[in-house]
Amino acid sequence: PESRFTLPEGVHVSGAERVSLGEGVHLEPGVHLDATEGPIRLSDGAHVSAFTRLAGPAFVGPDTHILGGSLGNVTIGPACRVRGEVSSTVLLGYVNKAHEGYLGHAYLGRWVNLGALTTNSDLKNNYGNVRVHMTEGLVDTGLIKVGCFLGDHVKTGIGTLLPTGCVVGVGSNLLGGLMAPTHVPPFSWGSGDRLEEYDIGRFLDTAALAMSRREMSLEEGSRTLLERAWERTRAERE
Repeated sequence: PESRFTLPEGVHVSGAERVSLGEGVHLEPGVHLDATEGPIRLSDGAHVSAFTRLAGPAFVGPDTHILGGSLGNVTIGPACRVRGEVSSTVLLGYVNKAHEGYLGHAYLGRWVNLGALTTNSDLKNNYGNVRVHMTEGLVDTGLIKVGCFLGDHVKTGIGTLLPTGCVVGVGSNLLGGLMAPTHVPPFSWGSGDRLEEYDIGRFLDTAALAMSRREMSLEEGSRTLLERAWERTRAERE
């Protein structure tokens, strides 16, 4: 069937009848959109760079830039920057993953920033069920593939390794270079299992600066909410 849009020269589409483009979508030559296994939606202002293979089902939010790599079965919110291998993953919005590194069967909150080569495991070496830390303790998911869960405003340094079923609480800053614990309490700061409490003032200053880079501000209501979350999760860090 004929495509409902005009493709730039050098862009390849499989299953064009299941591809939908919003206004102002920019596709560079060398992009492959593969909708044979599910639909693909590129929202208004999305930009897909050369040497990207995007396989459906996939949703790419407004003003998100896909910077290259192999991505499939993904939901990516607005204003994200994403590169590398990403599979069966949700990025809620304003996520910066601008460098190489694997994300699989993962769920990322807003304003997450991943340092270069941050990679998560989503399969245990013994192919056993993955257990995930919850408030009631470790819970057996009944699944053999579970990646990581990263709260809002989580940041990782270069070379951070996230183990299978890893849960990183909101506002945490992992300095990189080591394997993170499977459970990182909210507003933690450190490398590997050497974690300390992230000073709330420093955290808020960094969050505001990161948001300003996308021409957004940390509103007073959001600031108060984060302060309350920091206070209420203090026992987890102790």
